Amino acid sequence: MRHFGPVLAIGLSISLLSCGKQEGAEDLQPEPKEAESAEVFDWPLFRGDSEMQGAAREVIAPPLALAWSYEPPVEEGKRRPPIEASPVISDGVVFVGSQSGDFLAIDLESGDLKWTFDAEGPISAPGAAYEGQVFFGDTYGFVYALEAETGKELWRFETEGKIEGGINVLPDIQGKTGVFVGSHDYFLYCLDASSGEVIWKHETGNYVVATPSVIHTGDDRSVSFGGCDGLLYLIAADGTGESREIEIGSYIANTSAVRDGIAYVAHNGGEVIAIDIVSGEEAWRLATGVEYTASPAVSETHLFVAGPDKRLVAIDRVTGEETWSFLARRGLDSSPVISGDVIWQGGMDGRLYAVNKNDGTELWQYELGAQIKASPAVSRGMLVLCGADGVVYAFKKSGE
Repeated sequence: MRHFGPVLAIGLSISLLSCGKQEGAEDLQPEPKEAESAEVFDWPLFRGDSEMQGAAREVIAPPLALAWSYEPPVEEGKRRPPIEASPVISDGVVFVGSQSGDFLAIDLESGDLKWTFDAEGPISAPGAAYEGQVFFGDTYGFVYALEAETGKELWRFETEGKIEGGINVLPDIQGKTGVFVGSHDYFLYCLDASSGEVIWKHETGNYVVATPSVIHTGDDRSVSFGGCDGLLYLIAADGTGESREIEIGSYIANTSAVRDGIAYVAHNGGEVIAIDIVSGEEAWRLATGVEYTASPAVSETHLFVAGPDKRLVAIDRVTGEETWSFLARRGLDSSPVISGDVIWQGGMDGRLYAVNKNDGTELWQYELGAQIKASPAVSRGMLVLCGADGVVYAFKKSGE
């Protein structure tokens, strides 16, 4: 295998405890551009699209009003388990898993529960919705495929480690639809969406806690992911050919954003890096000293990165220079989402912030009263967010 210099990282926005000592064709969503129209779109994957850009294709602008909140039932006297997994939305249904082990399907318009599926273990990672199916993994190592309309189990696949990374889906993988997911058993799997059978798998040197990104370069498609071995892996989406391993030198605990063949990562080693995927050459590197866990978002001109230093920062895509910063009251574990001229950002202070994309000024805020680790999802004029109180919240434009 060829080794390249430091580059990007892929992963779900999760705690670095996951990286502790070792234990024994088509896209789902068209490439997001700057949202200009009143069209509505799904949010079927973590970060909205397969390249993990974190950019909505429709405009959600403040002020917002709380449309509904769904509170899963809890035994009297007990605390409701938190929701740290980011929601996904497809065909007007919100799909999200809880630390309780419940995977929920909630009507986006009304907030009514459609169905609940009881997984074997807690769910800390986002799922993926595609063509009438919804996929997710749990911390007991199972990957599930459910019928999106009813919650009926279609298949399950058991890995030998926790699933703490989200799901990506891509059609036409050796004539099948591939479901990509990583495990603490050191493997990234490509599973057949219709049967759960392994199409291919790739072994790494440590836990895979990443949500894989799909990279489109011309007619070529590849899968990029990182883990606790400090390497970024680039593999042809069909699993053929030689893989590339790129040394990062630090835990990979967040998701890279890919745009125009450039991968952007804000990794645990305190740097933000831009890398040309084809050449493997570094475009720029910004040392910040911040141990990032939130995933960056990328627009046509800027990268937006949130960190535990309480700052949401805009970085010029070309120069790698900081353009502006927004200071929250506490650290930022939730990944930012771009919608029109607004950056939506959840905070550990329990607030949902709307920040001006152009200058970093605060436009609006809403106090949930619960820490926010999950990232927002935007679809059909609604913004959906989950809290450490185990509640699912949906917002819409005020007055509508």
